[in-house]
Amino acid sequence: MKEPRRGTLYVCPIINAMGPVVDARHADLLDSWEVVDKALGQIFDPAYRRRYCDSAGEPMVFSWFFISWSGFRSNPVQRDFGWFNVFDHYRERWGDRMAQYGDQLYWMYNHPAASGVGNEWGLDWLENSHYLEILMRYVAERAYFPSVVQVVTEKNDTSHFLENFFPYDLGNRNSVDVNWNALNADGKPMFEVIDWRRATHQWEIYAPDAVDYQSRGAMKRRIGRLVDIKSIVHELKEYEIEKAFQLCLEGHDAMLSAYEHDFRDRAEVIHERMIEPIHRLSKKYPEVSWSYRNSLDAFNLMNAPGRGSAATFTTRVDRNGNVMLLADNPIFGTVPFTFLKNGDAYRLMPFLRVGENVWLVPSAALDPGATLYVACNSPSGRTTIQHFAVDAVLAQTAQP
Repeated sequence: MKEPRRGTLYVCPIINAMGPVVDARHADLLDSWEVVDKALGQIFDPAYRRRYCDSAGEPMVFSWFFISWSGFRSNPVQRDFGWFNVFDHYRERWGDRMAQYGDQLYWMYNHPAASGVGNEWGLDWLENSHYLEILMRYVAERAYFPSVVQVVTEKNDTSHFLENFFPYDLGNRNSVDVNWNALNADGKPMFEVIDWRRATHQWEIYAPDAVDYQSRGAMKRRIGRLVDIKSIVHELKEYEIEKAFQLCLEGHDAMLSAYEHDFRDRAEVIHERMIEPIHRLSKKYPEVSWSYRNSLDAFNLMNAPGRGSAATFTTRVDRNGNVMLLADNPIFGTVPFTFLKNGDAYRLMPFLRVGENVWLVPSAALDPGATLYVACNSPSGRTTIQHFAVDAVLAQTAQP
């Protein structure tokens, strides 16, 4: 008799990288990069990574979701404000170790509130568009464009923005154990700030619905589930981990993602509450293979969209004087992320889709002397970033 198919459990420990915090109300917070790095040193220690190897004998792989502390006017808990401060620190201090283990950096966005207070979550996606400013700067100044994102305060308007550019969204915070009435740092109950109460609490990914990001639908990106390992909102329990093994036993792959912050020393907590129980339960479910993966690789293995190649863009001018942007491979979403940089000034420059992998903008809309930047992902999260001198683009001979 043919053996039934067993799913694979993809294990994704995650650190939300936000940097040091100074708050006298919480004695366990790490208040400088020196002490943050000391705590992170445990996580990058080879002995720590290999304490509980996966089914193939491979060490732990982490995903790091960095935040840009920008767009705020006050800094009540002394965050390390700046466009690139957290991102640069991780790349410069820990980049070599990340490459060694297969770790990756992904983007976490905290929308600024109208108040400008640095520890308040902004809930009105249309009150400002700071997310565009961040993405433009990261593309132009750090050659970075994310493939996996966290927007903790996601709502339907956020969902439609993400659908344009990012194939993978690690937003779902739902669990039967979440305390949705717990007070957030800004004093609001959690369900007013972070609402995933209707989303699945299984270890699976789903395509969201156009009118409800928490329901299954026909949108293209995939949303994964991410829970706190230990916080006032949620503590990861062993029965939740066992649910992932049982899902695999039924023939489904499962993606188990849980996170801690870098501003607490939680290296041992990650082992005690997440990794050691997985290792122990793997003895109870020997039929289930489990594997450490970064978030992008896990999403791709769950989604299996076909790897494909990253797009390469070219430009030409048509007979009407319009600038055409052409891609040699499909992209995720309907348009690439396009903008102009002129000195220190940034301006979004959306192109109109006029065909398969073809977009257009009137030549008059482009600023002479500026640089045109183009960024996108493939359906499997392969990122492309290119730039073109506007003067060179406009100097091309018009073609039919």
